[in-house]
Amino acid sequence: MTITTRPITDEEIKMLLPYTKKHKTSLWGQPHIITPTLVNTVFGDGGSLITLDPTNSRPDFYIMLAPSSIKSFEDAIDFISHNEELIYEPIELEFGNVDDDSYDPDDEDDPDDEPGRMALNISSGYTAGYYREFKRTSGTL
Repeated sequence: MTITTRPITDEEIKMLLPYTKKHKTSLWGQPHIITPTLVNTVFGDGGSLITLDPTNSRPDFYIMLAPSSIKSFEDAIDFISHNEELIYEPIELEFGNVDDDSYDPDDEDDPDDEPGRMALNISSGYTAGYYREFKRTSGTL
């Protein structure tokens, strides 16, 4: 099955503001303040909200609109694993990839220096998340 993609709209960005705010979390008992990185590409009809959580970047993660057929954590993992290149490409184009020879973490324009902007780092794998309570409140499906 081919998944269509399109740029996220301003209306959708506004709808996702509650999910992209800076917040406190913890990892292995240590407190962290994070800002999720919004992927500016919508996958499929954008009816579900999922995360891509690279192991090397935890507790930071990406948040994205994905097909409404995703109804569980297992569906989110399945969607990402079957569409890795489709998902990675827009992230790499916007934020870079730490495995890319042109990536320079000391660069003043490094996306990682800004909250909510994280270069892709999936060399140690990833997991995913699914927002069960997400209800699309605007935009069209």
